[in-house]
Amino acid sequence: MKILVGVISHAAAWVIPSSFIDQLRRDFPQHTFVDAWDQEGIRRLIVDVDVAFVPHVDRAMLASAARLRWIQSPAVGVGSMLFPEMIASAIAITTARGIRARAIAEHVLGVTIALARQLHVAVRYQLAHTWAQDELEGRATSIRTLQGRRMGIVGLGSIGLEVARLASAIGMQVSAIRRRAELPRPDGVDDVLPPERLGDLLGTSDVVVLSAPLTASTRRLIGSREIEQMKPGAFLVNVGRGKLVDDDAVVDALRTGRLGGAALDVFTHEPLDPSSPYWELPNVIITPHTSGAIDDYWTPLIALFSENLRRFERGAPLLNLVDKAAGY
Repeated sequence: MKILVGVISHAAAWVIPSSFIDQLRRDFPQHTFVDAWDQEGIRRLIVDVDVAFVPHVDRAMLASAARLRWIQSPAVGVGSMLFPEMIASAIAITTARGIRARAIAEHVLGVTIALARQLHVAVRYQLAHTWAQDELEGRATSIRTLQGRRMGIVGLGSIGLEVARLASAIGMQVSAIRRRAELPRPDGVDDVLPPERLGDLLGTSDVVVLSAPLTASTRRLIGSREIEQMKPGAFLVNVGRGKLVDDDAVVDALRTGRLGGAALDVFTHEPLDPSSPYWELPNVIITPHTSGAIDDYWTPLIALFSENLRRFERGAPLLNLVDKAAGY
């Protein structure tokens, strides 16, 4: 087989080191590996490969890729690839689901604690060399504990499940939205609700975590109406996709205090524009799409791809196969 490896990105941390391509060549000498380091290289080489290990394939690439049978994405979200022609094709798509789940869950717990304990506010006082004990712990304090509070998780995939385990371990109650709510309730989750009961989850949650994929039904899932359904002063944590929220509605709610705070790792447009109002809001923690950062991402990713390549060779079911109709 001929296999294209083109794991590229605008972010240097998401570009595959060439040593891992060399490793694939050593481990699979029976196959031909070609590598691309920009979009034009992918466009040029995809025309006669059987497998593409790439972050994105557009319509023009698909139309030219007559031999392509399988796409391995280095990411979890593949919504941008699921255009009608791709959905109708016989090409299998697999993702990197699960590799970053623990890291993202730890990030969610970390920023939730930071918001609850007002650590981001304390850091601002630290930069000003101000001993702000009265401001942080006075009668009007916004500091709160998390034990006994409820976390509502929208999207109970590998990330949501790991978030639930950690949140329940520190004494939080956990509710979650899952498309197939009738499946057995996972450990650490008190209630599993179907998508049509999102309002019920929002109305009872002190912290709402978005870890859902971006699909036609989840785009702008959280807007003005949904924010009005949330508990006053609740926190919003988004590690899913930026387009899951209506930015104007979220900004307005943060300014008025309807939302007590937000921790945002993903944005509608990335990098986040310097003029975005999110930067100036004192009740917002911004991270630059790093919730999934780990010290070694490539070793487990290459192990996953290698296992799937062995399965593909023998016609066995692939790991992390995308349901193209569902969108994830």
